[in-house]
Amino acid sequence: MRRRRPAFSRMCYLVTLVTILSLCATGARAGEVNLNGELGAEYDSNVHWSDSAGAGGPPHVGSPLGRVVLALSAADRIGAHQDVAFSVLGAGKAFGTEAARNENVAVVETSGAWRVALGQRTRLGINGGYYEAIQAGTAAERELSGVARDFRSLAPTLRLARAVGDSGTLALAAGYRWFVYKPLRIYDFRAPAMAVDYRLAWETADGAADWEVGAVAGVELREFAGTRLVREAGCASGSCAAVPDQDSNSRHADQFFAGRLDITRIGQVLLGVGYAVQWNRSNSYSETLLRHAGTLRLTTPMPLGLYLATRIELVFVSYPDHAAFPAGPSGQSRTTIEDENRSQLRAELSRKITTQLQLVLRYSLYINAIGQNSYQRQTATLSLAFAIE
Repeated sequence: MRRRRPAFSRMCYLVTLVTILSLCATGARAGEVNLNGELGAEYDSNVHWSDSAGAGGPPHVGSPLGRVVLALSAADRIGAHQDVAFSVLGAGKAFGTEAARNENVAVVETSGAWRVALGQRTRLGINGGYYEAIQAGTAAERELSGVARDFRSLAPTLRLARAVGDSGTLALAAGYRWFVYKPLRIYDFRAPAMAVDYRLAWETADGAADWEVGAVAGVELREFAGTRLVREAGCASGSCAAVPDQDSNSRHADQFFAGRLDITRIGQVLLGVGYAVQWNRSNSYSETLLRHAGTLRLTTPMPLGLYLATRIELVFVSYPDHAAFPAGPSGQSRTTIEDENRSQLRAELSRKITTQLQLVLRYSLYINAIGQNSYQRQTATLSLAFAIE
């Protein structure tokens, strides 16, 4: 059975999606300055994201924790044909239980964009994104890597967008990503990235709702620092061991393709559906995968001034290679940095206290894909969120 390293794989999965989608980001409206934050208490039933007992991973540990998020974004127009946008986010989680404190984490994310109009319907932009997760880790992990574990991602992008028809936008983007995986540097990579994006928006005839359709496809061509893995010699079938290639010049390389389609109706009730597919074509044994992810979103007003927001994400991943892996520095099986097969249900109930403050109650459930019942994690959060414009 494949197992994940605690807290890393989902972050890498999300950052991969965000990196490809950010190739087509549009930023905030000109003249805006927004400050948002959230301070809350949470309980996590499985802080190490472990499989069920007996699966060979760390034992289940539940713990209360405190969490904080602070984000600042700004945008403005420079002259008649240029505008800039910038955002910075800082977040952190600190666990109360001693056995969970190696999962304490801080996250920093920044992005910026400069855009210039090349004509009435065409815009050229230079975007940049930086993301770093710094996790405490265990003493053994810190001794092995010399730094706090987790990863760093840096991605500059050039984007060309053109209006199509009355309400559509077509964009082409090209960029580069530097990725550092601190605990195991063989997974460091550099990758040129390309994407194409189409957006269409229109209003219903009665003006009661807006519709948005978005489609994006992209690829990262990853060149890793480590040597590729090959099938163990003499193993003809079944779960063969993955071992490093003896040719020191044979580097691990992936072609990571991703596509996504979203349809959203925005009115008194927001309803959205989406489908994403990811295919990692690798020259390294065990690293090839195909991931499907379907999402359903609903936001609706409730009695007593409450708002309910729900999100369901069903994920299924298939691996052509059924490889056996040695244990990594955390004691879990080392597989791939993209090893993520968790589906999610998230429900959030919120109520405004003032125009700038709201109280949020959030519940999340994470499980394996349908038919695989070895994993479960639940979180419950009570927080105070603010927004200042």
